[in-house]
Amino acid sequence: MFEQFYQFREKPFQLAPNPDFLYESEKHQHALTYMEYGLTENVGIIVLTGEVGSGKTTTAQYILRQLGDGFDTAMIANTNVSAGQMLRMVQAEFELDAGAADKAKVIESLNRHLIGQYEADRRTLLVIDEAQNLSPQALEEVRMLSNLQSDQYALLQILLIGQPELLRTLKKPEMRQFSQRVAVHFHLTALDRTETAAYIAHRIRTAGGPEGLFTDAAIQMIYELSEGVPRSINLICQAALVYGFADEAPRITQDIVRQITRDRIGVGIQAEPAAVASDEDDDPVPSAEALENIRMEVKGRVGQLEAELAAHHDRLMKQLEALLDEERRKNDRLEQKVVDLEKRLATLSRLFEQLARRQNHPSVVRTMKKTPAVQKEHA
Repeated sequence: MFEQFYQFREKPFQLAPNPDFLYESEKHQHALTYMEYGLTENVGIIVLTGEVGSGKTTTAQYILRQLGDGFDTAMIANTNVSAGQMLRMVQAEFELDAGAADKAKVIESLNRHLIGQYEADRRTLLVIDEAQNLSPQALEEVRMLSNLQSDQYALLQILLIGQPELLRTLKKPEMRQFSQRVAVHFHLTALDRTETAAYIAHRIRTAGGPEGLFTDAAIQMIYELSEGVPRSINLICQAALVYGFADEAPRITQDIVRQITRDRIGVGIQAEPAAVASDEDDDPVPSAEALENIRMEVKGRVGQLEAELAAHHDRLMKQLEALLDEERRKNDRLEQKVVDLEKRLATLSRLFEQLARRQNHPSVVRTMKKTPAVQKEHA
């Protein structure tokens, strides 16, 4: 839709994590360095945390893509499961023997797989996204998996990615054993004003768009509305491009962003901070509902704009067809005039040829030579 209008190769502000669009702010560079260190040094458990939409999953996907074939990696994203279900999900993700039903056989099957990878000089990594949803019991199962070792070498490395609620869970007294296994932890924070501007420019450039598409005033308002959270920035910028396209605006201005705030598209995500869970409360704080509502609002608005665009397109096509018909009629008249002129030109050419032949005819020449003598006699 707006991609062609603003000369994008692809949409620059999609919500789905895409490591191709990772903006390496100073914070994200530190996160990458910490994770790379943990993976290189073969530490047991690595933890990456951050607020909703801070870029945790994108950062993790970026570093995982750099690992290459030397790693056997499994990722689990559905974490609203029991401890037993978690173990079976690990079994499924590593494509282990599904016939192993009880816990002991599952762990034995996993251990054989890990030793096989170790002997093949390959590392094994288990990535668990949205880890804040894991219960203490499920986390304990994960900790037990980190015990699988060979000659002091960790056969299984574990990367946990989650929201701050994960840290609150790990700080509980009963999670002390797990916390002691965490060798590397990094917490991603929001972008500042300068980083927000660079983030927007980076994603536009990566998608092939023009420089300076968003005015400074628009970027300032986007930063204030999003509070520097990348996912919120994406929501607002995506909506701004839709609005700008609908208005045929060459640049995204503060007025366009202000219109988004009036329509409540992509804003208000962090207007009311989520309630902090107490240490006694194991239930995760709802975090995706507001974003889902905003996404549906954007989708509805986009659908409305697409319908308006389709109607406008039909009107333009009819006008264009009428203009083309008129041009065809003009061309037909011009072509007829050209044909008539060509006929007249051909007639004139024949007349000139006949005249030339008469002037060069011998009798005409003799007559012209005799004429002076005749005139002299008369004189």
